Amino acid sequence: MITAPRLLAFGAALIGAALLPLAASAQPPSSVQVPVNDVQDFSGADSPCPFDITFTGTGTITVTTYYDATGTPIRESVHGALTHTISSAWHTLTSNGPAPVHVDATTGQMIDTGKEFAFHVPGDGIVFGQAGRLIFAADGSELSFAGNSVLNTAALCQALSP
Repeated sequence: MITAPRLLAFGAALIGAALLPLAASAQPPSSVQVPVNDVQDFSGADSPCPFDITFTGTGTITVTTYYDATGTPIRESVHGALTHTISSAWHTLTSNGPAPVHVDATTGQMIDTGKEFAFHVPGDGIVFGQAGRLIFAADGSELSFAGNSVLNTAALCQALSP
């Protein structure tokens, strides 16, 4: 049997629920692992050394995409450490780069933070490295950089020379 107090309580609960804003139910984030094998060759005037060098970034990264209530991607985060190498025909230097990247999916702007790479040479320290906050536009052009960037060309080329 439904009593008046129960009916009033039920009615009050129903009205209260109707007055609360509905929570947007966004799609849960999705993640995918992506293999990376980026190779850049520098020769002639493009090389900091008087010989050809190659810069690589290899490994697997995880790209997590976040969505708004309509299922539209709004941002991505990229995590994972790449192994970077810089090499000549004679020698190779290696570095790990764990810098995460955050992408605004609506504008395409990318923010890369942390240590990108740091190539060490005994006695000379870091001869080529970059760490900080690097912001790229959607077209890949650099918008800003705040941090530390090192290029000791003489020590780098000496370490990679025959």
